[in-house]
Amino acid sequence: MNENSESNLQKLFAESLINDNVFMITTTVDTGFEWQAVDECKEKLNKNVKIIKERGKIYLNVFWNQFAQIQEMRSIDNIFIVADVRKFEFSGISKEADLQLFKDAVRDDMKLKKALNAWKNITGFQGKIYPTTDEYNRAEKDRKLCNTIVTPIKGKKRGQDPSDTEKDEILRYRVTCERIGKHIFESAEVARAIGGELQDKYLWLVDLSTYYLEVVCKVIGNELITQLRVTHESKHHRNIISFGPTTLRATVCYNLLRLAHPNLGDIIIDPMCGSGSIPIEAALVYSQCYIMGGDNHPKAVFRTKSNIEASSSKCKIDLLHWNVSQLPFKDSFVDIVVTDMPFGKRSGRMIDNRILYKEILIELGRIMKPLTGRSVLLTYDRRSFSMALQTARNLFCVTKTLGVNIGGLQAAVYVLKRTDMSYEQFKPKFVKHNV
Repeated sequence: MNENSESNLQKLFAESLINDNVFMITTTVDTGFEWQAVDECKEKLNKNVKIIKERGKIYLNVFWNQFAQIQEMRSIDNIFIVADVRKFEFSGISKEADLQLFKDAVRDDMKLKKALNAWKNITGFQGKIYPTTDEYNRAEKDRKLCNTIVTPIKGKKRGQDPSDTEKDEILRYRVTCERIGKHIFESAEVARAIGGELQDKYLWLVDLSTYYLEVVCKVIGNELITQLRVTHESKHHRNIISFGPTTLRATVCYNLLRLAHPNLGDIIIDPMCGSGSIPIEAALVYSQCYIMGGDNHPKAVFRTKSNIEASSSKCKIDLLHWNVSQLPFKDSFVDIVVTDMPFGKRSGRMIDNRILYKEILIELGRIMKPLTGRSVLLTYDRRSFSMALQTARNLFCVTKTLGVNIGGLQAAVYVLKRTDMSYEQFKPKFVKHNV
């Protein structure tokens, strides 16, 4: 393929420019769950919507009146408006010449007004995006005279909420750069080059900590994608107030639940619920199902109780203190099991997993409904899981395996379906085999 040929992203962006009511957006998603985000997107918008899937993100064009539906998505972490997509012919010899290409593009070619106006309307920014020179000079002078810096709210890592602005405030911004590929320039140098030109062009105030707008520039090979962050806070920050050592992101919980395809009236359990993130997400999304959670550790049960009480009055979950190897259910009772198994990294020990995983799978085989029962199990310890699956192979068949990134750890999601073998049939074979 010719290096200068139009990429799929450029084509998608060009399509968005044809209609003033259409915008190109990108959403980030936990690596490995991209298809779940694609499926949710098609459910919420249109099954025929064109989506470009890349590692950890998806791109698509949406109509202005569809933004609310995108913001309701539960599989994604962050939303950005794509303001520009273009390619460059880098010299690879002169850093200054290559950086000048970015400056020239911002100054002469980038037309960000459409994306900026959309960002303002979506985020509720009340200040001035297009200040005059006098307004900018006064704001810069006042800032130097006051010599004060607004301290970000504790726990907030991404500047200030745009909706908290006053009408006379000039936009404060910062530029960050993410770079993939071999270049003679550094990411910080690209951010400075583009940020400087944006300031000259729009007369914004540079602020690296209490900004309202973050411009994220992605340099992938010879392509530059300029994005405006919409989500002030990642969407995975929901449901949980009391965190444990291995609390799952809400977006991961949702994607795990989607893989189980819950139906009306299904009994869903999380036998190792930790802080309760999976049961809470299940109760909020699949309210017509019966949700149960439990854990062997009293502190985990207490944390889950706190999070259930804080999450929502509509969040109905039965919570118990139990032993995962001896669950208080009769045989063939449960429809769906979704859980985060002990990794042996931040929680538990991998040597213990070899025994524990076998006990868990056999117990799940006992309580799950033959033929229709399904499990979605997340684990880092693939080896222990494979050994356990060998022991319980007559009870389950693997329908899907996903490689995912959980907190920087390369983990795996196993989607299992219960076979038609009854537990009573399996038990004598299992005992005989182990003897």
